[in-house]
Amino acid sequence: MSIHRIVFVALLCLGIVAPIAAQPASSIEAAGTCLTDNTSGRDRKDLVMWVFLAMSKHPDISAVSAATPKMSDESNRRIGALFTRLVAEDCPNEIRAMLKEHGPSSISKAFEVLGRVAMQELMSHPDVEAAFSGLDQYTDKARLEPVFE
Repeated sequence: MSIHRIVFVALLCLGIVAPIAAQPASSIEAAGTCLTDNTSGRDRKDLVMWVFLAMSKHPDISAVSAATPKMSDESNRRIGALFTRLVAEDCPNEIRAMLKEHGPSSISKAFEVLGRVAMQELMSHPDVEAAFSGLDQYTDKARLEPVFE
């Protein structure tokens, strides 16, 4: 397993990239597919940016971010419009069925599908992969190897 995949799995565990909860094929999957099918690459990048900007507000992280309140406000505007379009125009039937079957908390599960796709696209960019590969020089592969066998 490459260190890039290990980092991706670690991000999954941290909840940055959320897996779909163990659910049978259901309206959650249908809603998640609809959300993903109705977003562009630009939409998904905007979504990841919105998550990044929100996370950059944490006091332990804010020192390494150049995010401004204006950036956050603009991102909130774009994602608010995207959320509204997806739920009200593009996927209302799928969202309605999901809510009926699984309740209001299921909305987060459908958007986890979209978030996972968005993160996978972002992380597959060569510059992002190169940045993650910087970890290679600081890991003791000999000590890790027995764990991953």
